[in-house]
Amino acid sequence: MNSDDNKMKHPMKKKLATRILFALGLAIGAGYSYGQSDSVKLENLSLKELLSVKVTTASRAAQELGLTPATVLLVTKEQIKIRGYQSLLDVLLDLPDVKVDDKMYSGMRNSFTIRGTQGSEKLIILLDGIAISTPSGEALPIMENYPVHLAEQIEVVFGPASALYGANAVSGVINIITKKSPGNKNWHIEASSLAGTYGYTNTSLYVAKKINDKLSFIASGQYSHDKQPDYSDVWSDDSLMNNSSLKTGTFNTIFGPMTPATPVSSKYASPLQAWNIFAAFRTNHFSLSYFRNSTRVSTAYGNNLNNAVFNKDVYMQQSVGTLNATYKRSFGNFTTSSMLTSSEYNLDPRSNYRNLYTGMEPGYKYSTTSMVKFEELLNYKASEKLDIAFGGGYESYNSIPQSGDLKAPVDKNNYVRGHYIGTESYYHPDGLEAQFFHIKFQNVGAYLQAQYSPAKNMHVTLGARYDVNSRYGGTFNPRLGLVYKPFEKTTVKVLYGSAFLAPSPSDAYVHYGSFDTQDSGRTYHSYFLHLPNPELKPIISRNFEMNIRQYITENISVAVDGYYHALSNLYAFADDNASTKLYNNMFNGIPVDYVEVFVNRGKQKNYGGSVQLNWKASLGNVYFNTYGSVSYTDGVRKTIWRSEERRVGKECR
Repeated sequence: MNSDDNKMKHPMKKKLATRILFALGLAIGAGYSYGQSDSVKLENLSLKELLSVKVTTASRAAQELGLTPATVLLVTKEQIKIRGYQSLLDVLLDLPDVKVDDKMYSGMRNSFTIRGTQGSEKLIILLDGIAISTPSGEALPIMENYPVHLAEQIEVVFGPASALYGANAVSGVINIITKKSPGNKNWHIEASSLAGTYGYTNTSLYVAKKINDKLSFIASGQYSHDKQPDYSDVWSDDSLMNNSSLKTGTFNTIFGPMTPATPVSSKYASPLQAWNIFAAFRTNHFSLSYFRNSTRVSTAYGNNLNNAVFNKDVYMQQSVGTLNATYKRSFGNFTTSSMLTSSEYNLDPRSNYRNLYTGMEPGYKYSTTSMVKFEELLNYKASEKLDIAFGGGYESYNSIPQSGDLKAPVDKNNYVRGHYIGTESYYHPDGLEAQFFHIKFQNVGAYLQAQYSPAKNMHVTLGARYDVNSRYGGTFNPRLGLVYKPFEKTTVKVLYGSAFLAPSPSDAYVHYGSFDTQDSGRTYHSYFLHLPNPELKPIISRNFEMNIRQYITENISVAVDGYYHALSNLYAFADDNASTKLYNNMFNGIPVDYVEVFVNRGKQKNYGGSVQLNWKASLGNVYFNTYGSVSYTDGVRKTIWRSEERRVGKECR
């Protein structure tokens, strides 16, 4: 009930047009302090020396970038400043192997395809190693809700990573590492404000203070607003983008003319809004941090002006808040980290759709999930050649999955209840009572990883994680990495990893459709309903990869990467009678002609690779850091019960 092509919103289109894009990045600027050491200048480091920079995301421990058992891209604070990145979206738009689709889904600003695998819910986003994605896996837009103005560096790990991070690290992991505390006790303040076309504004503030030798404080905030262009002006010759429906109040939909009773503003509006805040207290061993973000996006995207209401009060607003306390300590060859995290996701109850599926009336939505997690990590340096890491954790969830279309916003401060839109009748003047699902579940997980260097030019990583979830059972995810340097200027990586995407409560319990009555509400009937499938299982991901990097000189390198990525248990629409048999054409005593459910019936294979050239040079006080990348992705998707195969589509970047 949420867009013109709700039933067509498949993770991969049947045929994707071939796209060719050569990505060339050029950064020119004077030297700024670099990553790990304030005393080291960016212009003084060669490309080869940059590989000695420490990253933590690939192994959950500090490790040289060139030796990580993963494909990792590092974005430094200098690159963020020189290239003018204002959000994580800007960073992703510049990365190879990443395809961004903007304003294609109702209620979502964008969607991301990484190496042929689509969905922002398949990425885990971290801030200093703490997850700031939705705790239960709902998809969020990626824009100014995720900050980069406070980043020391951003580490992007491609490929499955559930062996370390558990659920949802299917396409990769993004870790935003915040700036170090000031070296002196002076206040450190950075502020910026930008303005652009169509009413775009973006303001950020970063404050840091070293209180004493042991305690420091940082805080930051960012707010962005984008009015967006008026479609009727941009495509003035397109009859589907004519805004006459807003002016008359009658919409000529594909289902026929509709005149909503709820007032419609004659002024076209589809603004975007996002903000984030962050604060942290840090000592030598302890840190306490809080992060919160929010996005407000038009739910009219994916529709033309005849089939949806483009007004400023027609939107989806989602927010995530995360509070974390971490205690780290070293004892000889042991390092321990104890983490307690509380996270909450909220879909604002005023969020609504107004399109032809809701009769052009507001259809309100609501969802919330809270999570409390305790995790203990232990790293042991057994010898100069062997490092062992162990981690385990417990998570407790309390969730109300996304509701059906409601007549009015719920009062989230009281008992959550509501009524389905369009069901008002003589015997039910408020309409049919809506069903809300209250889900409680737990997850226990543990991982073990060993990194061994049998020779100076060889590094082997072997690890695995096992999770037990009270909703969908157990999952086992191994990883294997071999980093070999046959020659001084040549590095070869052979990698295997696996991951799983947990079915979010909203995926498992999503329900939508409409009801009608022929006897003033004595009885109701439905032609079509999409109903929950609580038995939905995780999507499973497996990835094989090989990477070769060759240095021609200290400042010229070529990297060639190839991968094969297999996904199984993908979600597909199915007839309940022919699959789960959960409903027998009934929903809460109401007969339904056709019941649709999600089932795990899809498989997908992606394969491809990339070639990247890096070149660094200087001319006087001007420094050049240039890269060029060409990537290729192809694949096949199969629906099991029909034995149908279809091409995922080629993509060249």
